[in-house]
Amino acid sequence: MSHVHEQTTGIVIHGSWPYDIFFGPLIRTTDAEILRRVCVAPGDHVLDVGTGPGYLALVASKLVSPDGVAVGIDASPEMIERARMRAARHGSQADYAVSTAESLPFEDDSFDVVVSRLVFHHLPGDVKMRALSEMARVLRPGGRVLIVDFASAAAKGAHHIVAHLLGNQPDTGAVLEELVHSAGFTQITSGKLMHGMLAGVAARNPERSAQG
Repeated sequence: MSHVHEQTTGIVIHGSWPYDIFFGPLIRTTDAEILRRVCVAPGDHVLDVGTGPGYLALVASKLVSPDGVAVGIDASPEMIERARMRAARHGSQADYAVSTAESLPFEDDSFDVVVSRLVFHHLPGDVKMRALSEMARVLRPGGRVLIVDFASAAAKGAHHIVAHLLGNQPDTGAVLEELVHSAGFTQITSGKLMHGMLAGVAARNPERSAQG
């Protein structure tokens, strides 16, 4: 189901339908809370980094309509194909593109909100920082970001066992708060989701000075 994609050194999941069927119902329970924590509102431009089968961008598209934009990117073409099929089925305006987290195909200052769920444990340390740098670049000054990943020892342990069985070496990495701070984000807060299984780190892109 999963291997290192030729365009990234992170782990990419290509088995879109097994992932969707077995993990989709559980993951979707966090959609509303994630978007609420970053105050997604009508007119916002929202980017979901590592969208997988596209759930979060799909829900965001409803919240930002009629004038906003919701885009999901993923390094897996199979995931993006499944996300596009889901959007078409729901008559959604959510847009999807194949892209790595560390090289986002968008102009500077394109989005009000960037979210990323259960992606960072797939990225080696240097790629995590490059992804955060790209998120900061595409976010407008004062824009909001929320990174969600595994928090509990049980969740991390289960994921690492599966990863090793698949031949992957997950990066244990630094604490999310430290990474987000190192990337230059401000107003950093954190909290638990899914009964403590997940951790969410929210922050703001710094406002630019008048000279900037």
